[in-house]
Amino acid sequence: MEESTVSEIRGMIAQASRFKDKNKAREAAFKAWRTIRRNKRLREVKNTLLLSEFTKEPTLPLGVKWAQYRISPPLVKPSKLTYKTNGGVGKDLSDGWAVNFIIGCTMACRFCYVDEIHKKWGNARVGDIVYEDWGNYIGIPYNLDEVIEETEWSKWKGREIMLSSTHEPYLPFISAWTRKILERALPEGVRFCIQTRSPLVERDFNLLKDYKNQIRLQVSIATYNTEFSRVIESRVVPPQRRMEILEKAKNEGLDTGIIVAPVFPPIRLRKNVEEDLHEIAYELARIRPNHIYGESFHVRGLNQLYVEQALGEQLNLEGFDQIARRIFYRVLRRYDLKGVWWVES
Repeated sequence: MEESTVSEIRGMIAQASRFKDKNKAREAAFKAWRTIRRNKRLREVKNTLLLSEFTKEPTLPLGVKWAQYRISPPLVKPSKLTYKTNGGVGKDLSDGWAVNFIIGCTMACRFCYVDEIHKKWGNARVGDIVYEDWGNYIGIPYNLDEVIEETEWSKWKGREIMLSSTHEPYLPFISAWTRKILERALPEGVRFCIQTRSPLVERDFNLLKDYKNQIRLQVSIATYNTEFSRVIESRVVPPQRRMEILEKAKNEGLDTGIIVAPVFPPIRLRKNVEEDLHEIAYELARIRPNHIYGESFHVRGLNQLYVEQALGEQLNLEGFDQIARRIFYRVLRRYDLKGVWWVES
């Protein structure tokens, strides 16, 4: 990508972030995205990774660009995904801490909120790959082994840390690092909220159940409609398989949770929102997870454009946050379940 184009994109994204009006912000972000698409290099690239004991057979989805960068200790960083009383945004996903050890995520969920963060701040670390579509760029630290060892995990004894808030912790090419983090931190008394959509977490059940008083394992499911799911999260296992992860974790005696999110307004593939949530709640009534959260689709960066492009139709989000909230609580009551709805901030 030419330097002048990159500079223009940076300026557009920075300008978009200053708009108070969400529609204007979205339009500015769309303009930046179209510029990127217009000047994009050919996707046919040959992907390789430096081999280590943790990446013996590295593979990336076709078209994913990657770069390496240096990460600094400690691996644990502050996070806003906690209670407002802890200085957070009102979500119960940690005690104000997170471990994120790569940039990007190859699951490529069209609705993800994280792409906006990397497009604003990631260029300084991994270069222009962050201007690719979400899911098609990844930054991998070359010194991660060292930083895991250099982190003084005992400082977070008794604190809950989210693993992870900006990427899937159980992507195939990083799952061994996730295991190493847990092996180092759990004996030091660190607590974890593991947020995953990957069945690879089941390989670590033998470790997690030994520290079950320090583990909360959660999955997220946006819809139980498999056709809809394939469109908006094509690189993720079906929602039914994620529900199976939750059930297995519950059977292992782990503290379990689910985030029903993002709840979408009616679209052609899934017209009835309440019926969709009933299917999810029916399974939850059988499993009885310890935590249930819900959230509607929120516009962040380019995610609405990504979704609308994948669906081939526009989303009608006007007033939907409150509508979805009412449906969420109504459905949970029907199955004698308790949950918390996260309102749009």
